[in-house]
Amino acid sequence: MKKVSLLIVFVLVVGLIWGCNLPNNDVEEVRTIKVGITMYNEFDPFTEEIRHNIENNLTQIADRQNVEIVTTTVYSSQNQLVQNDQVEDFIEKGYDIICVNLVDRTDPSVIIETAKSTDTPIVFFNRELVEDDLKRFDKLYYVGAEPEESGRIQGELVLSALEKRFDEIDISGDGVIQYILLEGEVGHQDAIIRSRVSVETILDGGIELERLGDEIANWDRKQAQTKVTSLLQGYPRQIELVIANDDNMALGAVDAMKIFRVQNMPLIVGVNGDQEVLKYISDGVIEGTALNNAEAKGRVIAEMAYGIAANGKVPDDINLVDGKYYYVPYIKIDRSNVKEYMEE
Repeated sequence: MKKVSLLIVFVLVVGLIWGCNLPNNDVEEVRTIKVGITMYNEFDPFTEEIRHNIENNLTQIADRQNVEIVTTTVYSSQNQLVQNDQVEDFIEKGYDIICVNLVDRTDPSVIIETAKSTDTPIVFFNRELVEDDLKRFDKLYYVGAEPEESGRIQGELVLSALEKRFDEIDISGDGVIQYILLEGEVGHQDAIIRSRVSVETILDGGIELERLGDEIANWDRKQAQTKVTSLLQGYPRQIELVIANDDNMALGAVDAMKIFRVQNMPLIVGVNGDQEVLKYISDGVIEGTALNNAEAKGRVIAEMAYGIAANGKVPDDINLVDGKYYYVPYIKIDRSNVKEYMEE
């Protein structure tokens, strides 16, 4: 009888020890998702704002979904070959999805073929590639904004200002508005379309224009300042309107005007919604801008990246155009509503 009791006790003890060493199935294993981000340039304030919002939103998603999201950002220094290598490196290291701010929108072939051969999804953003390229692989997407809309808003800002104070803006008094155009980049989709539509909108509004200069400033404030300074040397009092493809270049134009000590500031419009530009709009130095919503872009890119990586699909509440595109609407900002968008 004692032997039986001892055997029972032994079995119970062994079972207890064995049970303590079994894995606890109640402890949920935290999943890790790896997101790579490659940026065309680290010195563009607007794209940096998008990048910042992508990273912040991915952090919030990780907290909500109880997952670990590893985010790595690299910069290509405006070199497409460097960016190609960065994407290949992300893929070799097993990243689940890659967000690409293209260097050259006309040359994404290496990235696309590498992604296609390894079945790696790519979310391109803010530098729209050619439509046919986006169709080459079913896991390619684009998040941006429609450049036609920003050009139209710029034109409307100019028309509204001219309607109210044409004689004040028309410094020469010849009934023709002399203008300069500051374009972002050679071959850039947004720059080409934004430039064309902004001018067409003004002309369609019945305003006669004379172009004094059309300069490429590569979205850069210093380059814009240099280009406008050069134009001012040739046209010290004739520039009545500056149409800048983005706010950074609009600021460069203001810098040049101040250094040149221009007494009658021309009408200036930009795009993006830079906080310094909003302050200038409030002060009446810049007429207006088209808000390119970096916060909304960052949120959508982050949600798409997580949804595709975690669930194999874009979240249901993100409605894509043609299953590929998501366009964030622009917002017209002038002195009447600028306070709503200025940070404290």
